[in-house]
Amino acid sequence: MSRSAWSMLFTLAATTALTACSGSSSTTTAPATNPSRTQVVAVSPVGGATGIDPAAPIVVSFSHAMRAGAQIYVSLHEGTVTGAIVSGTATWSTDSMKLTFMPSTPLKAHTTYALHMGGDMMDDRGDAVDLSTCTQFGGQAATGQMMGSGGMMGGGEMGSGWQTPGSSTYGMVFTFTTG
Repeated sequence: MSRSAWSMLFTLAATTALTACSGSSSTTTAPATNPSRTQVVAVSPVGGATGIDPAAPIVVSFSHAMRAGAQIYVSLHEGTVTGAIVSGTATWSTDSMKLTFMPSTPLKAHTTYALHMGGDMMDDRGDAVDLSTCTQFGGQAATGQMMGSGGMMGGGEMGSGWQTPGSSTYGMVFTFTTG
């Protein structure tokens, strides 16, 4: 079986398994639209979700193994993408396809948070992740206006690794509210 066929089969199996296990409106999965590029296949909680458990982890799943260290291009902010960064621990699954972020302390109740994923995250082949499926999970492109003119945090989340290749955007943002 060709690499492309294996990739499509894996993505379908992963999507089916994640869908069967979710049962919650805070998690959505989507099939990869371009199986030759690594894509986001699940985000929990999804953008726009409300009533999220403040003690729950934030999880992003990919269709292919990710490059070691790619987690530095994922951050959680209180309020908007320009809000304070929430401290916590980001860990990869053993196959490097699922990133789990666990805040150091439970999130505040009835508070909005913004998950920011850099636009130039790399998989373990050295290819940028295709973020086109992120809108299916309530994600929206992080524009310069959202990030604040003049470079958010001294250019930290607008610098290398954060800008979407061939675009003027800076990855994707998923906003959710805790219960």
